[in-house]
Amino acid sequence: MNFLITAATREELAIAQELAPHRTPDVWTCAITGIGIAATVYHTLKLLQTGSYDAAINIGIAGSFTERLLVGSVCCVSKEYFGDCGIQTPQGFHTLFDEHLVDRNAFPFVDEALHAPTLRQPVFDADIPKAVGVTVHTVSGEQPRIAGLRARFSPDIETMESAAFFYVCLQEKIPFIALRAVSNKVAPRDRSTWDIPLALNNLAEALKTMK
Repeated sequence: MNFLITAATREELAIAQELAPHRTPDVWTCAITGIGIAATVYHTLKLLQTGSYDAAINIGIAGSFTERLLVGSVCCVSKEYFGDCGIQTPQGFHTLFDEHLVDRNAFPFVDEALHAPTLRQPVFDADIPKAVGVTVHTVSGEQPRIAGLRARFSPDIETMESAAFFYVCLQEKIPFIALRAVSNKVAPRDRSTWDIPLALNNLAEALKTMK
């Protein structure tokens, strides 16, 4: 099979590039799509429309909202929300769905969320937990915003790209998986508590179990 493997940064993609030559008979095409929603949409769409792939896999790091996913944990994202696409009102943040500007079940959304497809067979030998993600333009680093995202979306993780990847793949009707490793808690910003090397190492170990 021909897989498209994408990541936002060179550091995140490097783990797939190291494994790719050993994945025969599968072919892994590895590509950096850039940080954030806009870059991810543009580059993912361009890659899918100019290449021929059986499936796409997005990899990277994430922040965790839950004690279920501690720093270093790896998860497979099953559902995604755009967390800050909407309108700020005196009563608080409203999504486009709250304001009835977009139907909550307008394709590719189902109940306001983007859902990963149910694949016919497990892709990884490892027992990787599923997670609900929220994708934002600005990484959360203060308590009121964190509390707002928790209340509105009940997410397990936060990223800057996953919902954009989901959106493009669903529109292009290509099977996909999003695999994320936790590098930090979603909390008032303190980089001393982050562990990106551990997250990337564990992400690489998870990728090695791919069938």
